[in-house]
Amino acid sequence: MKIKIAKKAGFCMGVRRAVNLVLKALKAGHTPLYTYGPLIHNPQTLELLSKLGVKILKDIKEEVPTGSCVIRAHGVPPSEKDGLAKRHKVIDGTCPRVLKVQSLASKAISSGKEVVIIGDKDHAEVKGILGYCDEKGYVVSSFKDIENLPPLKNYVILSQTTQDQELFELLSQEILSRYPGGEIINTICNATEVRQEEVKRLCKVCEAIVVIGGKFSANTKRLAQIAEAEGKRVFLIENKEELPLEEIKKINTLGITAGASTPNWLINEVIDFLKTSTSLPYRIFRNFILLNLHEVFLFLFLFSTLLFLNSSLFNSHTLSLLSFVFFFQFFRKVFHSYLTKDSFFFYYPLKGNFYTSKNKLSLFLLSLSLIFSLISGLLFIPRIISLIFVFIILDYLLLNSFFYIFLDSLFFISLILYLYPYWNETFLWFSLHILIILFLWNLYKELLYQQSDGFLPRNFFILHFNLSENQWFQLSYFLIFLSSIPFLVLLIKTKILYYLAFILYLLSYLFLFALLKRRPLGQILYFEALFLVPPLLFFLLSIMFYKL
Repeated sequence: MKIKIAKKAGFCMGVRRAVNLVLKALKAGHTPLYTYGPLIHNPQTLELLSKLGVKILKDIKEEVPTGSCVIRAHGVPPSEKDGLAKRHKVIDGTCPRVLKVQSLASKAISSGKEVVIIGDKDHAEVKGILGYCDEKGYVVSSFKDIENLPPLKNYVILSQTTQDQELFELLSQEILSRYPGGEIINTICNATEVRQEEVKRLCKVCEAIVVIGGKFSANTKRLAQIAEAEGKRVFLIENKEELPLEEIKKINTLGITAGASTPNWLINEVIDFLKTSTSLPYRIFRNFILLNLHEVFLFLFLFSTLLFLNSSLFNSHTLSLLSFVFFFQFFRKVFHSYLTKDSFFFYYPLKGNFYTSKNKLSLFLLSLSLIFSLISGLLFIPRIISLIFVFIILDYLLLNSFFYIFLDSLFFISLILYLYPYWNETFLWFSLHILIILFLWNLYKELLYQQSDGFLPRNFFILHFNLSENQWFQLSYFLIFLSSIPFLVLLIKTKILYYLAFILYLLSYLFLFALLKRRPLGQILYFEALFLVPPLLFFLLSIMFYKL
């Protein structure tokens, strides 16, 4: 079965902004913390917020301790906002595009006009906009509602931001034909329009469509309606458990999209469930990634490169060192995942479920890898065993610290100290390059996890600095440039062909971050695996130089 994922789906800008405001409030210690009504129409995200201590206020008069209250992305009437401000510190999470519609409605009323809102009359956003209309606002959801409009002369037509584009045009033109003199302002969010067009595109190449989202989400239901109107079979689900797997297995090409309140981690779960249920190669690949073997091989490829670039280093004795590196890195990565498995449920439930369901396997692999680490370490240099004890302690003590991001680099430095007699200029320059790449990998991983739209643990490095996502990507590009310095220095001592090969290797990192910046949906395992490609290329180039 082929699975095609919508290029644009899931969290929209307004929803992501509201969720980030809650995260910032939690980080700043705003307690108690409330949201006025459900923050978004997604039960799984609301459940996570509840676990983080965020409570839902159903009424502005609700008797609760004074605290901070986040207004959800849909917005609220001004009277309710003022009522909240009397009891709580208000954090306005209203989507900027909704704020614009509220402003247009208020401006129209101030200039003596009436307001017609094309949207769902029971939707929170529409109720909020009506609050700015001083009882001179009217809601039109269908042609039947047009019959109930009073005679309109001086008026403006606005839209709910998540309204269907085609329906808005039909209804607004019908109103204008009956009551000339009105002004039409299309306030449908571009993100809504793009998502709706993307569903239509998927319908052209897919037999059926899976729409992921809350059943009370208007924009999610609208995506399903569009797919049905295109004559496609639609599966509207809130989670993977609702998928009729036996029916879906009969489908050759399946499209996946999601509502604006659906986090990327949930899209990841659904796609992973579908692929795990239908593909054995994917199940093998999945276990490889969730067991962190890609991280182990990444480190091993980088470290092995040093040995190949120095012919005197690569011998049968150092094979014991490589075995030690492999087994102990595997131990460290599984150890970390096992200890932090509960936190994964907030942003990477695939991994959380994996380590929770495979508790005995995890303990067995930890024991086995530790034994082989000890054996291979003794075969190399017995004193290297001290690294095992030191790094087990460091991994545990720094588990909840943002300094954890530097432990791979520290482990690498500790390893090369044992190779001191073989140090030369090439060795040191490439060691510098590898140190930068190890940090870059951990930064890449945090940025990838941030795009899951979940709630990251406080020990994440990127959470401790007030930088935007775009600024983090700029820093990544700068680090890639820094990592090229060893190649610039060594240019005078290498053939131009070799140099160009390594430049292509560096460009592969730029390509990876450029791909990541596009915020891929439902492909977290693939993007973790992709970072293994440049170190593998680096390793293969070193073998080529060693032989030449």
